[in-house]
Formats: sequence, C-alpha cells, structure tokens
Amino acid sequence: MPLSKNNFSPGAKNWIPKYFQFVERGNISLSLTQNTDYESDFLHISINKTGLLYGTCSSLIFGKAIDTSKFTKDENLKLLLFETLLLTFQKNRNEFRSNTFLESLEEFYNDIKLSQFTHWTSFFSEEKLETKIERILNDRVKVKSNIFGTNYWLNHLSNSFVFLDVILFQKFLEGELSSFFERYEEIALTVFKSLTYAAYLDEKVEEKEQRMLWHFLSCANFEKENKELCEKLILNGITLEELKLSEDKDPVLSKIMFELSIFVTKGTHFLSEKEEKKIIAFGNRLGLSENDLQLSFILCNSFLLENTEEVALLNADSNTQFVYKAFSKRWFKILGRNKDKLVKELKESKDLVALIQKSTKEELTKDEKEQVKSQFMDILKSMPSMAIFILPGGAFLLPLILKIVPDLLPSAFKENEVEK
Repeated sequence: MPLSKNNFSPGAKNWIPKYFQFVERGNISLSLTQNTDYESDFLHISINKTGLLYGTCSSLIFGKAIDTSKFTKDENLKLLLFETLLLTFQKNRNEFRSNTFLESLEEFYNDIKLSQFTHWTSFFSEEKLETKIERILNDRVKVKSNIFGTNYWLNHLSNSFVFLDVILFQKFLEGELSSFFERYEEIALTVFKSLTYAAYLDEKVEEKEQRMLWHFLSCANFEKENKELCEKLILNGITLEELKLSEDKDPVLSKIMFELSIFVTKGTHFLSEKEEKKIIAFGNRLGLSENDLQLSFILCNSFLLENTEEVALLNADSNTQFVYKAFSKRWFKILGRNKDKLVKELKESKDLVALIQKSTKEELTKDEKEQVKSQFMDILKSMPSMAIFILPGGAFLLPLILKIVPDLLPSAFKENEVEK
C-alpha cells in the first residue's frame, strides 16, 4: 500500500526506526529483481542511475512507495545514501539484520568529523545507535562552506561526493580498510584531480567549469593541506603525468571518475571533437573498455537531459538568486507538508481556551491539567518559530536556529512516531 506523505520524513528524528518498521510491515521490500547483465556491476549502476553520483536523488532503490514530493533535496539525498549503503551491505552479506547493518555503519563512520552544529546538538541528546547514524548521514549530505565565505551559496546544493561513502563502505565490508577516513582523503583527492584534468582538456578553463570545480572542492571537505593544493589546481590545472594514476585501478572508481569528467565538460559547454578524443584517451588510461566508455557517455547524457535545472544551478551566473530560491523552496516544502499539523496545533489551542474557561467554574482533572500544560508549552514553542520565519531573512535564520534548538517546533510538527 502507498505510504502517507505525512507519516515519514528523513528530516525529523527517528526516521531510521520508522523506515525499518515499514520494512517489517511489508510497506517497503528489500528484495531486488535480479538483473544478470548488471549483477557484477550493481554498485556502479546503482550509484549512477539513482543520481547519487551527482549529489541528487533521481529515484530511490527500495522505497518506491514513499511519497518524496514534499521532501527537501537534502532529505531525498540522505534517504538515497542510506538505501545505497543498505544495498551494499545486503550484497556483501547475502542477508539482512537492521541492527547488524547499523552497527557496521557505526564502526565504518567511527572516525568521521561532524560539523560543530551537529556535534553540539548531539551532546544534549540521547545517543541511541539509530540517532547517531541519523546525524552522521545528515552531516554527510551537507556542503560545508564557511557562512562568511564567498562560496557560502554552495550550501544550498547537496554533497556531490557522498558516492565515495558507498565505495569506501564496500571496501570496509570486504576488509580492505577499517574505517571511513582511512582512505577517504586519498581517494577523494584522486577524484578531484581527475575532474580538474577534465576541465583543462582544452588547455583553458571556462568560468562555468571553474565554478563546478569549486563546488566539488566544497563537497570534498579536505584537510587544510589538500584543500590548498586543490585550490591551486583549480587556478592552474594539472597534466596527465601529474595526475599519477595508480596501476592498481578500482574498476568502479575508474568508471565514476570518467563519468564525472564527462559531466564537468559536457555539463558546461559543447564538447569539441578534440576534447572528446582527449576524454576518451583519459578513459583508456583508466583501463576502461570500449563498452565501458559508451555506457558512461549514455549514462551521463541521460542525467544531463533529465536534470537540466540541476545543471543550470551549477552554471548560474547569479548565485544569490539561487540561494534565496533554494531556501524558500525548502521551507515552503516543510511548512506545506505540515499544513494539516498546523491546523491541528491551532485546534489544540482552541481546546486550551475551552479548558481555561472550564477551570473558572470547576476543578480540572489531572489529565486536563497536563493537557493545559502541554498545549501551553506548544504555543510558546510555535510562536517564536513562526515569528522568525516571517521576519525579513527568516528563511535563512530559521534553519540555523532549529539546528541549535530543535525543540522550537511544536509537537504537532514532530514526525516519525514509531508505532508500538
């Protein structure tokens, strides 16, 4: 049966337990139709065809019945990342237990560095395993740019490097590494260098290509030394010799590097015959077959055709207009999907007035007194959040404040209640 759009949200607490409750009840099936043509290449195809490779969600893997129309871009990407990690775990273990999967994720991400906001808020909350994974995934889909920096506009985009989480998780499950950060910087740097090489294929870099490279740099979240190195590469370029491709190539990573290289070039301008020959030569150096090259062009072209708005966002000359548009769209989605709950909150306020009037004539019961207390606290919570939103610039302020004080939203807006 289709899932109601109002009873599940990856933007609220407890969405992972709620997701697994849907699985237990048969609303979501974790079984997949076997495709023998792509069985050996399931990870590459999953990362590409779902949009995860480009930091967006074109389609979910298991949760086809979930109504995602009211989800923000970050929420959709977070859910897709979760499902792709789940698929990788299933394929590796040939079985599924939710606790074992979440424990594997906890071990895999044990050295991850969370943002200050996320770390600060988690200090005061009950740290269940599901809660910990939720906040880690929430942090992973964000683009980390300084709020006062020139690239802060990129924060309204999602993290285009989260596909590396899946590749590294597979290596972790196969015993090739012990945690996320053991090889993250090394692999992310190789990917970024290949993107820079692609942008300079015609020996010059256009403004749109450079803007896209800055976006990928923000997504990578490098340590200071590698970040400074990449900044120089964006300005000066890199040769194939300087790229120093490893002889021991990861086939999935090679395909992904090639496809992102096509995306950087074809997503910004018409590819000349000379550039196309050079990019094919790059694919050959990565060890890709003729069939691999053709499939990569097909997959990338398909994404570019189906996601013209996404590509236009990266290529936009005016950054500010997209910041305002993206934040407004995000918060209107959140308020829109909660319109029924807002009506409920106002209805509960009427009940509060009725109880107060009743108290002038007779003693309230214990339950009625608790109802008065609960509803009064909800009004105190909802008034500041609504007031902040309608202020000039409120669309920018409210998400920041709610990160610090998540209980600012009234109880009627709380989602993902796991039924007993």
